[in-house]
Amino acid sequence: MAVIDSDAHVLETERTWDYMLESEREYKPRVVATPNDPSSGGESWLIDDVYIGKARNVGHETPKEAREMDDINARLKHMDDLDVDVQVLYPTIFLRPFTRRPALELAVTRSYNRWLIDIWKRAPERLRWVAVLPLLSMDQALKEARFAKENGACGIFMRGLEGDKRLSDSYFFPLYEEAGRLDLPVCVHSATGSFAVHDFFLNECGFSKFKLAVVGSFHALIFHEIPDKFPRTKFAFIEVSSQWVPYAIHDFARRFERGGKKVDTGYRYGLWAQRYFFGDPGAAQAQRRWGCAATDSQ
Repeated sequence: MAVIDSDAHVLETERTWDYMLESEREYKPRVVATPNDPSSGGESWLIDDVYIGKARNVGHETPKEAREMDDINARLKHMDDLDVDVQVLYPTIFLRPFTRRPALELAVTRSYNRWLIDIWKRAPERLRWVAVLPLLSMDQALKEARFAKENGACGIFMRGLEGDKRLSDSYFFPLYEEAGRLDLPVCVHSATGSFAVHDFFLNECGFSKFKLAVVGSFHALIFHEIPDKFPRTKFAFIEVSSQWVPYAIHDFARRFERGGKKVDTGYRYGLWAQRYFFGDPGAAQAQRRWGCAATDSQ
């Protein structure tokens, strides 16, 4: 049986932005020294006056050239050492909000995706990738999703909050419709795209800032019955473990019932719970529509 690491990160480098159009060069992220921020590893990205630690939460057992995808063979060898057959590659730089400007977001995400496409082409059976979309511009996001699908993407990256919107917001409905049509799961990763939430929890360890945003998005999607509106669309909840799922199901079921709507948790929602793919060690694999994964590798 193949072993799939469903959440293996890359560390972006200056080469990540080589795919920008000439007209977009003003938006290129820059590497700056941040010696007073030990969590940054001594360097940070500077994007739109936002500092993002460049080497935060790095697995140093992985060679640098493999983390940064400079040496694809080194990455594959490290996977072999771990007995991993396939990795699904996620970004690192986009785990927090970085701009409110649609043009800048489009330039940066589009370049990132083309960098990943070149990586995928060198090992298409082993290195899969999840596309990052310019969600501030929905027409461009849909166009980028189609392009990503044509070039090997196996999912769409989203954060627990995107800007000032919850994932149940109707703004995202065109994306969910297109994701279902393209058969690209919506992969909600431990992260936030909200400046307000990120800055409120600035010095917090990351649990409230990143993890709870994803738990809340799960609850909101089901409470507002978004999956029923888009029956072809698959959702996954990444790097948040799975022990919280029964509580979330219990909570929205009680809220439905207080509103006069009978909920058969033993059947409808209980069945959904049985169909989750829980990524924790020793948990059983199940149905493909919903998933919760707790892996992390860079």
